[in-house]
Amino acid sequence: MATSQVEIAEVIERFIRREFRIIEDGASLREAHLYESGYVDSAGVVELIAFVESKFHISLDDEQVFSDAFTTISGIAGIVMTLEKMGSEVISRGHVLNK
Repeated sequence: MATSQVEIAEVIERFIRREFRIIEDGASLREAHLYESGYVDSAGVVELIAFVESKFHISLDDEQVFSDAFTTISGIAGIVMTLEKMGSEVISRGHVLNK
C-alpha cells in the first residue's frame, strides 16, 4: 500500500497511463488537468473513481470528486492521503468507520 502522497500519485499515474493508453514519454502527468488535457473523459472519471476507492480502501463523496483537486493526479493523491489519515485516526481511537 502506498504510504506517501508521492507514492499514491505514482500508483494513480500508472493506472491512468495504462487504462487510458497514455504513452510513457518521461513527462509526468501529475500537474496536468486530466479532463481539459483530454487524458480522462466522462466515462473515464467513473473508472478513475472506482479504482481510487478500491485501491486505497476509501470512499469519495461528491464534494471531493467535484473539487478542483480531483482534476490532477497530485490533487487526487492529496485527497487520498487526507482520507487515509482520517481513517487511521478514527481507527486508532477505537472507532469504526461506517461507510
